Amino acid sequence: MHKIYLSLLIVSFTYAQSINFEEVLEMTIKNSKDLQQQQLNIDSSKLDSKMIDYINYGKLSISEEFNRTNHAGYVFNSKLSSREASFRDFGFAQVGDMSNFDIQPTDLNYPDDRNNFNTKITYDIPLFTGFKLSNQKDILKLQEKANELKYNLDKKTLEFEVLKAYNSAVVAKDFVQALEKAKIAVSKIVESADAFHKEGFVTKIDVNEAKVYELNINSTLIEAKNNFQLALAYLRFLSSNDEISDVQELENRYFHFPNEEELYKIALENRDEIKIQDIQVNANKKSIEIAKSAYYPTLYSHLEYGYNDDKLTIDDDKNYYIALVGLSLTLFDGTRDVEKEKSKIEYVKATLNQEKLKDAIKLELKKAILNLEAKEAILKEKIEAKNLANNILEQAKLQYQNRLISMTNLLLQEANYRKNESMLIQARYEKALALANINLILGQNIKEENN
Repeated sequence: MHKIYLSLLIVSFTYAQSINFEEVLEMTIKNSKDLQQQQLNIDSSKLDSKMIDYINYGKLSISEEFNRTNHAGYVFNSKLSSREASFRDFGFAQVGDMSNFDIQPTDLNYPDDRNNFNTKITYDIPLFTGFKLSNQKDILKLQEKANELKYNLDKKTLEFEVLKAYNSAVVAKDFVQALEKAKIAVSKIVESADAFHKEGFVTKIDVNEAKVYELNINSTLIEAKNNFQLALAYLRFLSSNDEISDVQELENRYFHFPNEEELYKIALENRDEIKIQDIQVNANKKSIEIAKSAYYPTLYSHLEYGYNDDKLTIDDDKNYYIALVGLSLTLFDGTRDVEKEKSKIEYVKATLNQEKLKDAIKLELKKAILNLEAKEAILKEKIEAKNLANNILEQAKLQYQNRLISMTNLLLQEANYRKNESMLIQARYEKALALANINLILGQNIKEENN
């Protein structure tokens, strides 16, 4: 039985994982379903561009059409097409007096049923479309680039989410460890109070006060452990790794901070949203050119070679060909002007949105910098506050041992120290998050930056 428990323990340690930020980030990016879908969007947009190329290459088709009919027009036409028409088909067999033009020839109007097989190969190609196809291809290429930028943007957002989730797990773990230390410290206070009570130095109230505080610490510890497990569960969800059982140190993004103006330039150069908006402006500009294509003539070609007979055949006597070049020019269509003006309006709107986005990024960066400065100042204060609270607590312990203060005051100082310790843990997390937020606003990719 002991061997079975030992085996299970070994297996659990084998599959449990203590993971750092780099590892969970790599797993998440590799296994992200959202990024995989975005990659499929990129592949699909590449196929859209190829479609325009194939339209320019033209369309080659082969077809076989069969019909059976006694329709006078179709029968006569099929005979002409297969080079079988005779004067009888015109009704000359019934014409006695050529001066009687009112005679209705039976052979022509009531022909026998006839089969017709039309076997043909055709090739259709647009020769000139007023630059419409070339501009459409340019737009599709821009869409392809936009999907690539969207992939990178989603990746950066996901990296930020992983950093936030990972650091949340680290903070949850730090809270657990802090409370476990608090539990040990409070247990010693309970033991001390119990010993003093036995010696008659304090009343039972002191012992009970300490035990109540210990019970509250225990309940808080249970909640903290649950929060840690919830944070790990979210990391498992993001990374698709169910074996994650622990995390390591807090992850911070450290990089050089030039002045705010330089940071703004970096953001404008790196932000994928700006690049996507640039693409939108260019695409709308191309849309104006597409609208203009309606004013140009279109030139197209149709080539056809086939066989026509009352049976399947490849007899050269039954063959035919068609070579057609067509030219089409719209002389008047009021909708063309409307479409062109609408395209111009969309182009202006896109340029306005571009400028609006730049202003929004500037404000976003300003707020992020101010937030980071505040978090750094707060962290510095919390470090000092924790150290002072610890000194006060140690003095309070000595004072209680010398029966200079009550248990209530001692526990008050203990609670104050634990509160400051928790606030310091939270302050470290918030500073790390503020750094990561600036990194995201600057359009920098966490994984690539580390590499």
